Amino acid sequence: MTLGDIDQKYGRIRGGNPRPKHALVLFSEEQLKAVFRRFDCDKDGRLSKVELKKAFNDLGSRVPVFRTLAALQHADENGDGFVSEEELEALVQYAVGLGYTIQMG
Repeated sequence: MTLGDIDQKYGRIRGGNPRPKHALVLFSEEQLKAVFRRFDCDKDGRLSKVELKKAFNDLGSRVPVFRTLAALQHADENGDGFVSEEELEALVQYAVGLGYTIQMG
């Protein structure tokens, strides 16, 4: 058995470090904006509770209902129960703080 065979069998690279099979990368602010905009299903320029719940579910939240309610507290500045385009930045900042990741590889 050669070193290459051992490396391949055990997923190691020189130096003994495990070879990463999948890397987790944090969503950027622009990526998060794109996710939230994609879930504006009725294209009215604002996110409802249902749309937010679907977005947080898509991001991998274990508790999308809780995240939705917390997001509205952070981002819904006018208290209308929606996150408008003007309030999107506050929503994105809330989501950035949660550390959502994309699996690469």
